[in-house]
Amino acid sequence: MKRELGIFERGQFVADHYAPFHIVSVLRLEGKPRPHILRKSFLKLQKRHPFLSVRIMHENGRHYFATLIDPSLSLRITPRWNDDHWIQVTETELSTRMDASSGPPFRCTYLYNENQQRAEIILSISHFIADAASTSQLMHELMIICASFSDRTPVSVSELSPAPPLESRFAPGFKGWRLNLRILRYALSQMADEIFYRFRTIGKRTPPFHRRASRGRILPVQFSSDLLESFSQRARKEGVTLNSALNAALLRSVNRHLYAGEKLPMRTFSFADLRPHVQPPLHAENLGCYISMMRYTVDVGGEGDFWPLAKKLHKKIYASLKGGDKFVASAMSESLLKMLVKFDSMRLCASAVNYNGVGSMQTKYGNMKVFAVHGFVSAHAFGPEMASQAQLFNDQLFWDFAYLEEDMNEEKAKAIVEEVKGIMISVIV
Repeated sequence: MKRELGIFERGQFVADHYAPFHIVSVLRLEGKPRPHILRKSFLKLQKRHPFLSVRIMHENGRHYFATLIDPSLSLRITPRWNDDHWIQVTETELSTRMDASSGPPFRCTYLYNENQQRAEIILSISHFIADAASTSQLMHELMIICASFSDRTPVSVSELSPAPPLESRFAPGFKGWRLNLRILRYALSQMADEIFYRFRTIGKRTPPFHRRASRGRILPVQFSSDLLESFSQRARKEGVTLNSALNAALLRSVNRHLYAGEKLPMRTFSFADLRPHVQPPLHAENLGCYISMMRYTVDVGGEGDFWPLAKKLHKKIYASLKGGDKFVASAMSESLLKMLVKFDSMRLCASAVNYNGVGSMQTKYGNMKVFAVHGFVSAHAFGPEMASQAQLFNDQLFWDFAYLEEDMNEEKAKAIVEEVKGIMISVIV
């Protein structure tokens, strides 16, 4: 295979070239597979997914996915110390760049101790080839294959075709000159938002830019099924999606702890899964980065109620998605990230929530039990002060936060998360 990178894939390449930028997914297990079973399962997955056997090749000023003749398997078996060992390993993984020029664009660490019941599979995978939906599906397939090898039952695994560039599957109204007109309109609206934001934040705090490398830290959190259900019910009653409500809660908490509760315009990122909206739709079993990232500015702070903030943010997100901005933002990603690299002086937002809903993972695979699922994306110099991935698993909300040490210490990060939980509890009545 030799396939040129698409627009959004090139945007991820630009971000990763500046600082490590990839996905780390963690499965916490009881009834663990033996190391040789996990190795055999990954080898089977490599044969199924073409993108697990590629490198990035530069030729005549362009970048291509090129299939490796003899792809290696980067699987490290590490003795497991305790139940928190995976956090340290994950932080190291998030801060360690993958060599895209040599490939393959993934690596795995297996925390395993024969004398312990629990184990962790920590998969790092490049954003060039995967998004949250396809990573969840990939881990699901991995566990199915592990269970089949452990139980000695055959499982059929067919080879897939590589997914085409995202923009090749845009609807007709988002191609050619129509897309160019939409890009112009969107760029003008973003420019107006930037002027408005800078004017209103003169002399006030904005997300600080750090020129030197800073270590990323993580803070995994689980919210109970009772709290999740009550909060979701209240959000529905208010006519707000759970995605908008979670974004608003995090933005409000960041405002209180990093901005002293001052009323001012603040920015958050929300993400859209484009797989159901491209033509033809792309199933999550196909690896690829089929997402869009959109920034929204809202007034936060003061003594205002929570639900008006959530409704305002929901209205912006809904109107943006309905108008097709999710396609336009994806098409502009490369130029935006190149601009950020060139000026090397600003960050995009204060917070971000990538809400993935219910993923592909199950709780049991043969004799193996998955009791926790976590997902992180590398904290980045251009990114939010508090980034997060949220997903539903086993009727609980797994909300995983990532931040830079230069922005805050662990105590401050925990205070922000506790505030988020307090907001959720206080607004459900």
